[in-house]
Amino acid sequence: MSASKFKFVSPGIFISEIDNSQRPRTPSNMGPVIIGRSERGPGLRPVKIDSFSQFIEVFGEPIPGGQSGDVWRDGNYTAPTYAAYAAQAYLKNAGPITFVRLLGADHSNNSALSAKAGWSIAATTAGLATQGGAYGLVLMKKDAGGGTWNGDSCLAGIFYTPDAAAGYRLALAGDDLAANTYADGVYDPPGPTIYSSTGVWIKATSGTSFTMALRDENAATVVKKFSFDFSASSSKSLRKVFNTNPTKVGTITSDQELYWLGETFERKIASVLASGNGAVYAAALVPMSNTANASDHNRSATPGSTPWTFSQFTGAVNTDTSTTASLVGTSPLDVSNLFKLHGLHNGDWESKNLKISVTDIKAPTSDYNKYGTFTVEIRHASDTDGSKRLIETFSGLNLNPISPDFIGRRIGDKYSVWNDAERRYVEYGQYDNASNYFRVEVASAVANGQADPSLLPMGFYGPDKYRDMVAASGAANAAIGSGDEILKFVPANIYQPHGGAPEDISDAGDGTVATTIVVPGHELRTTADDPKLSDPTDAYFGITLEDGSSNRPAEDYADLVRPLPASSGLTPSFLQHSFLFSLEDIVGSTAGTGATHTPGSHDDTTSLNGATGLHTTVLDAGYNKFTMPVQGGFNGLDITERDPFRNSLLSGEGELTHYAFNSIKRSVDASADPEVVECNLMSIPGIHEPALTNHLIRVCENRGDALAVIDLEDDYIPDHESNLAESSRLPAVSTAISSLKARGLNSSYGCAYFPWIQLRDSSKGQLLWAPPSIAALGTMASSAANTELWFAPAGFTRGGLSEGSAGVAVVGVRSRLTSKDRDKLYDVNINPIASFPSEGIVIFGQKTLQVTPSALDRINVRRLMIFLKKEVSRMAATVLFDQNVRTTWARFSSKVNPFLSSVKSRFGLTEYRLILDETTTTPELVDRNVMYAKILLKPARAIEYIAIDFVITDSGASFAD
Repeated sequence: MSASKFKFVSPGIFISEIDNSQRPRTPSNMGPVIIGRSERGPGLRPVKIDSFSQFIEVFGEPIPGGQSGDVWRDGNYTAPTYAAYAAQAYLKNAGPITFVRLLGADHSNNSALSAKAGWSIAATTAGLATQGGAYGLVLMKKDAGGGTWNGDSCLAGIFYTPDAAAGYRLALAGDDLAANTYADGVYDPPGPTIYSSTGVWIKATSGTSFTMALRDENAATVVKKFSFDFSASSSKSLRKVFNTNPTKVGTITSDQELYWLGETFERKIASVLASGNGAVYAAALVPMSNTANASDHNRSATPGSTPWTFSQFTGAVNTDTSTTASLVGTSPLDVSNLFKLHGLHNGDWESKNLKISVTDIKAPTSDYNKYGTFTVEIRHASDTDGSKRLIETFSGLNLNPISPDFIGRRIGDKYSVWNDAERRYVEYGQYDNASNYFRVEVASAVANGQADPSLLPMGFYGPDKYRDMVAASGAANAAIGSGDEILKFVPANIYQPHGGAPEDISDAGDGTVATTIVVPGHELRTTADDPKLSDPTDAYFGITLEDGSSNRPAEDYADLVRPLPASSGLTPSFLQHSFLFSLEDIVGSTAGTGATHTPGSHDDTTSLNGATGLHTTVLDAGYNKFTMPVQGGFNGLDITERDPFRNSLLSGEGELTHYAFNSIKRSVDASADPEVVECNLMSIPGIHEPALTNHLIRVCENRGDALAVIDLEDDYIPDHESNLAESSRLPAVSTAISSLKARGLNSSYGCAYFPWIQLRDSSKGQLLWAPPSIAALGTMASSAANTELWFAPAGFTRGGLSEGSAGVAVVGVRSRLTSKDRDKLYDVNINPIASFPSEGIVIFGQKTLQVTPSALDRINVRRLMIFLKKEVSRMAATVLFDQNVRTTWARFSSKVNPFLSSVKSRFGLTEYRLILDETTTTPELVDRNVMYAKILLKPARAIEYIAIDFVITDSGASFAD
């Protein structure tokens, strides 16, 4: 500090400390942008990852493919996730990477209904399966009392029959209530009419067992018969007998099916089977379509969200329990919506794996603090109240918008929306997100400070579900239900070519059927008495995932959190809240024992709060916590595809015509701005569609600081791309060369390799064929880590894939290239991956896709220039807006010259020169506020050809000569 800065008043010694040892912040490392599928994680947006362990935590493990099983519930593991292996290859040797997970997203102007995101099946309106659709399997246990067939009934499961299976349908076989026999799913009385069992109650063949036939109605034959049981413990339970893999109805499969079983509701089935005192069980297969299509799930990827939490009752309460208001149970008229949580990331992972608890709810403590407090817990969905697995906790929250503990401020409310016109994400919200999984939406009255400060989160709306169906048969051919149910009994006369009147669903003279077919929703905890809890007040009311019979997490939870169809015909009249939960409906002792949740108990004043008229009574008793589901997350993918982004879907498409094309292009564009995403490489492993790889190269050219590593068409075609025999899917050198030539590429910002390689997944012990871009990315990482990035990432020293340079175990190549093959490929700038008997598998080239001969037709030079431009631009930023004088020029030169000298000493350059004086920055440029420098470079070239003459001489020749 200068002496002039001291203030001298009285004599003394003045000492100041000046720290000139501070080092400037080191710029973060850069790596590739990798775009592709992964097991889970944020979708369609760039996420920076520093290590492979972090990648697994966020995006899951790489999937080698080939895994079948219950794809509907467990997810699609049938095709490899190449991008995840590319991430592993790079992160093994270096970091970071930026990963963009592909999900399905429509362009805002997408006009092609057949290629929209998600999936859909054309539904019938006549109750027939010949046009495809969703069909409900309905279960009833009869109560034998009286002359009426009463019983508990529910929707037990949903079958999906694609329109590609026209003429095929599933039908129950057995006897109906009037002892008419439906052999193989049809009733054939004397005469011309043959009736289907669709919409007819069929008796169990024994116990809880049934028989179902898959019929070909065009040929009037049975294709296959199934014997199944509604008991979950049976070896013939629903999900063990029927196909639960939707990819088997797709076009790329070796095991073609004509249907799949989707949702099943095991807990509700068990409840129905345990009810009543009769010995007769019945079921019927009925269409789930009216003006809405229950199999219409064409929508872009969306995040899951909780229902709205609402406050304590503040006025009159409606005791109407009918469904006419689309509500069931207690219907509060005077409650206030408070907040709900939305997933930060598109997709279904949060819905299937997380749930939200609101706990430690406390009323205001004094007149000076008018707001109560509460805690929000993000929990793993499969945990229990006695053994919680907390993911995140936000304690001491309140609804005071000016408080530092305001829920919006503490959890965060920011989110971003993709803008197709601007090709970028637009951010909304006020508070940064502190949660890694959710943002909060606060009701406007609360956020604006207009809500009553005494309001507390006391309950939540049950997620919407299909309306229950009232089935009561009367006159023959009577319409069943009110007409707004999506689940419809439509008696059918479909056995072509016969006609005739349809059969009534009544028992034809032995009484009528009276039952409400319940569409299952989330199960609620009914009692705090739990042997797994030491204190009943530790119980979380609200939803429960525990299966009471097995003490395991309920298997049907994944089906209950699925989104409802996207059909425009699915109006509110088709829906109802699955329940309305409130802590004010807790009945029990103020001592905190024997508490139960009894819907409507607040209305009739039998609940803790209803008896006292105070909303704090239940909280004071210790019952101050509840749990909500995360509902409706959706991946936006076609579930009938093993790989919903396969190249054969992309060919000839565009962003306005196909969701998969748009999703990939959008993911590239999300990483196009170098001020948003820093990178030096970009790749979409496994995608070779020319329109998309060309776009990737253009983006890299426009950025000027990244190299596109692309895969080529006419290389190996994996089995999830084609049904052809493997011999017809092998790589072809000549066609790969011809295809690349036809594209007319001439860019130093792209490179390509050939052929595919074979990887060994070390964690799963599985072999898979993988695109060569994976090996290229891994080798570039290891080459830069072990030497410098301007050394050629090729050859036996740095390109030995068998020696581990790829970062993943490479054990084979899909095509063994001859020396002539390698020459032909290299001549058109395709880098061969060669296999040698002794040296193993090696990357044997390092050309870019630039046809024009120059130093930039080599990868090591292009990567050197990307590095130099990025680093020098960072140095230039330190003098931006400084005075345009010699002193500033010298300061800039003093940074650049040592840097270039260091690169030269490390064999990146053979010579360089920086010119920054009046010859470059002329007075005219100074007047225009421009500093202009020239940097002349001679990049060091890699040795790619070695010529050695061995000269044989006479015995008398002297080597000294």
